[in-house]
Amino acid sequence: MKAKNHNTNREKRVMKKRFRTAVFLLLFAGIGLTVFRYFKLVSKTVYEESVSHLTEVFHQSDNMLRELTDKNLTYLHMWGAYLQETSDEDKIRDYIENAQKDAGFLNFYFLSTDGNYKMLTGETGYLDLQENFEDEIQNGNDIVTNVVVPGKSQMLVFASPRAHGNYQGFGYDAIAIAYENSDIVNILDISAFHGNAKSYVVHPDGRVVVDHSFKEWGNAYNFFGILREHSNIPEKEILELSGKFKAGDTDAMLVNLDGKNYYLVYEKSEIQDWVFLGLVKAEIVNASMNVLQRSTMMLVGIVALSVAGLFIWLILRKSRVSLKKKDTEILYREELFQKLSMNVDDVFLMLDAKTYKTDYVSPNVEKLLGITIEQIRKDICVLGKLHPQKSEDPKKNYLEKIQVDEQKEGDFECVHQKTGEQRWFHNIAMCSEVNGKKKYILVMSDRTSDKKMNQALYEAVHAAENANKAKSTFLSNMSHDIRTPMNAIIGFTTLAVSNIDNKKKVRDYLGKILSSSNHLLSLINDILDMSRIESGKIHLEETAVSLSEMLHDLKTIISGQIHAKQLELYMDAMDVTNEDVYCDKTRLNQVLLNLLSNAVKFTPAGGTVSVRLKQFPGKAKDSGLYEIRIKDSGIGMSPEFVQKIFSPFERERTSTVSRTQGTGLGMAITKNIVDMMGGTIEVQTEQGKGTEFIVRLALRIQPEHRRTEKIAELEGLKALVVDDDFNTCDSVTKMLVKVGMRSEWTLSGKEAVLRARQSLELGDAFHAYIIDWRLPDMNGIEVTRQIRSLGDDTPIIILTAYDWSDIETEARAAGVTAFCAKPLFMSDIRETLLTAIGQKKAETETSIFPAADLDFRGRSVLLVEDNELNSEIMVEILNEYGFVVDTAENGAEAVEKVKNATPGDYDLVLMDVQMPVMNGYEATRQIRALPDPALAGITILAMTANAFDEDRKKALECGMDSFLSKPIVIEELICALQNNLKCHLAERTSV
Repeated sequence: MKAKNHNTNREKRVMKKRFRTAVFLLLFAGIGLTVFRYFKLVSKTVYEESVSHLTEVFHQSDNMLRELTDKNLTYLHMWGAYLQETSDEDKIRDYIENAQKDAGFLNFYFLSTDGNYKMLTGETGYLDLQENFEDEIQNGNDIVTNVVVPGKSQMLVFASPRAHGNYQGFGYDAIAIAYENSDIVNILDISAFHGNAKSYVVHPDGRVVVDHSFKEWGNAYNFFGILREHSNIPEKEILELSGKFKAGDTDAMLVNLDGKNYYLVYEKSEIQDWVFLGLVKAEIVNASMNVLQRSTMMLVGIVALSVAGLFIWLILRKSRVSLKKKDTEILYREELFQKLSMNVDDVFLMLDAKTYKTDYVSPNVEKLLGITIEQIRKDICVLGKLHPQKSEDPKKNYLEKIQVDEQKEGDFECVHQKTGEQRWFHNIAMCSEVNGKKKYILVMSDRTSDKKMNQALYEAVHAAENANKAKSTFLSNMSHDIRTPMNAIIGFTTLAVSNIDNKKKVRDYLGKILSSSNHLLSLINDILDMSRIESGKIHLEETAVSLSEMLHDLKTIISGQIHAKQLELYMDAMDVTNEDVYCDKTRLNQVLLNLLSNAVKFTPAGGTVSVRLKQFPGKAKDSGLYEIRIKDSGIGMSPEFVQKIFSPFERERTSTVSRTQGTGLGMAITKNIVDMMGGTIEVQTEQGKGTEFIVRLALRIQPEHRRTEKIAELEGLKALVVDDDFNTCDSVTKMLVKVGMRSEWTLSGKEAVLRARQSLELGDAFHAYIIDWRLPDMNGIEVTRQIRSLGDDTPIIILTAYDWSDIETEARAAGVTAFCAKPLFMSDIRETLLTAIGQKKAETETSIFPAADLDFRGRSVLLVEDNELNSEIMVEILNEYGFVVDTAENGAEAVEKVKNATPGDYDLVLMDVQMPVMNGYEATRQIRALPDPALAGITILAMTANAFDEDRKKALECGMDSFLSKPIVIEELICALQNNLKCHLAERTSV
């Protein structure tokens, strides 16, 4: 019995439990059903109210458009009546302009039935109006349509045929006004929904009349096109909607555009066949429903949370004591570890070995890695973004091979995800077992500071090495460039000493030494320019340059090397009509000397080296394109080496080249200078056959040297050019034509003699012969002898690329009238022809000293110089110009002499700077401090080998009037003396 009662009670308890569970489930189901029906009711109610409200809002906008249309057509009728009564165009113009100010339309048009228009300003054009425009005008109907004028925005046009006539000769059948689409949109702008409602006016076929769409959709031309592009509405439904438009229906619908729901409201407009459309985002219209939905969800959430809270409270009640103890321990540990981790540059992570879910992330992870704790907890693979480029497989598991109690270490480079900073970390990965579960522990230590310090040390060492390399490179460059003119100086000095009794040769050699010395001086000036050395830049300095003089000087400098290696040198100029240009002469000389020196260096004895200058028309006004080809018959280069010839320190490694000295820097320097001058350089070469470098530069032409080149005495007379090179014959022939002569040419000496005989027999003799010295069949001197044997005393000029002093006596005896050096320019041929016909005296020996504008005779100079050789040179130069020179060996002696002198004893003082006893700066200060103003104000010119800018500044600050750098250039010395003495005389005169 007891057992039965026990079973009955047990069944009752089970039934009660089941009943309670069923009631609980039914309660939740009832609540859910109620909420669902409530949502449905609210959605339906809000939708109906929203559609009704939208319909009313957009109906008001349609009424505004109708009112705008009626108003503008009324204006047109009124203005048309006025135009019919008035023919005065000025009155019409004033009337319409006032109407435009009142009505605010954009343009007024006089229209013809074919769409052509004329505006008040006289501007004409064509309006692409509707297809039946002409019929509507002829039927007297008003028209409202939209048009697009090329180059302008879309416009809405109102036209009326009630006015017709003639304006400024243009016959019109209607008048029209136009508004920009934006103006119409502003009028129709819907203030409801905080300006988020958009509207269209369209034809039934979808063509847009007025566009007030979203900016991101761009210009809308057909509304159905917008639906096709931005929604997934089936084509069938779009066609049904088009049918409703054509039927004039008014309705609303919900559409999805670009993933967002919109209310679309449309109604038939009273204007023509137009349809007025409105679009508003559903979320904006349904804002009230959203509030209700949120309130309902909050209510349900509260109920659910209450139930869940009840269950949780029951569970927590049983384990509250143990959980509180554990929570306290965990809190203490977390607080301690958090404080520790925030003050170290190490990131700590713990991962589950099976799920790879993050159990712990130290709070400093965002500071060190730029990744938030939430990102790491969500997906541990986010750590792969730290170094995506270096990770071979970002999804590869590098931890699974680590066993319990093992660890792996490594360094990796990463990018801070927020700052983009590059950082370096040392990574330690360990495996441990916690509560029977396998865990991975990662420790990432920031080593960025150490890495940056090491990088800074490396860069400092690298910079020091580069500085040392740059210094070595610079010295090597200068060594290469200085040795070329030095070779000419030493060689011609030796020749001058060996021919000391031959005054003419010695003078020629000294002139060439002077030319090479000037070039050497320009290089030394560059060495002293420390700003260029430190910055690694060379600044171009354009000056007036004669290409003729430059090439002749170049030949002088290189001729010593040519003769030493027993080479043949050919230099010519082709089609050079403008030989006077602007460029950096020193840099251009440096380029050509580098190329010529290499040509000589790599050409074996008996070979040839040629230089050809040719002018082409320039792209810019007053400029020419000059092409310089330097060719040799030397050893050539391999194709592999040509690819890197312009790189520093590159030299081809062959048995021949290895025996040739050089740094491998010359071509790199050359390329750099050509690039700075805006030119190009290319190389054509073949091993065993030779090399040709082609330099092209665009140079400005000196306009002041463009002169008339014809020689009246030779105009119309005939000349014969004899040279075995066709290009030389062609070039010289063209130059002779420019001076007014008729020119013929031949490549053979024998044919030249034959032509001379024929010309004499025919009575049309040549009046000038220009003959190359070295011809293949007979030399120029022999040709001269045979022409003279015919009784022809015509001037004969010998062309040669060599020094003619050795053959001059023989040539003169054979009948040669004059010599002319190659390359031959227009200025050379003019001077030589004028000399040959006696119109200009042959060049006489002129003084090596430049002429002075002032007469220096009797002027007194105090020369302060401690070096005896320098003092002797300066005394001789000054005496040559007539100066009376007194000398002092140091600054103290100079001060004493000026102090004891009377005003006028010295016209000026030439003061060296670095001297024993007292330097030039201190001596100048003491002279300026003398009590006698006349003596204290004497002109003082500094002479020093210190050529830096700070030395010049220091000289002027201590009271010196001018500055000359050593070695003294005579032209600069005389210029400085003239300028300062003129100022001195002017001051005396004013006193």
